[in-house]
Amino acid sequence: MKVYRGLEKFKRLPNAVVTSGTFDGVHIGHQKILARLKKIAETTSGETVLITYWPHPRLVLSNDSSIKLITTFEEKIKLLRRFGLDHLIVIEFTKEFAKTSSSEFIKNI
Repeated sequence: MKVYRGLEKFKRLPNAVVTSGTFDGVHIGHQKILARLKKIAETTSGETVLITYWPHPRLVLSNDSSIKLITTFEEKIKLLRRFGLDHLIVIEFTKEFAKTSSSEFIKNI
């Protein structure tokens, strides 16, 4: 799995199969999403791409200092490597990024 720090470091792929999320803890729901992502990529000769965010959006947007995450950034990457994904894009989550509209985000990826 190749890890990219930011969208600008990633070159577009013709058959990318993409999902996006925080994936804190990589629980059973996440695992099902990743399995489906891989299955679609296999049937379309595509490459899997997971877009995730760091720091976690709740840590950026909330004033609650008691928010706890299940995994550290390093642990999350280690867990995600086990799924055999092709690409992991880590977007720095900032208050400015949070203002990005959904259509603008899709246009940029």
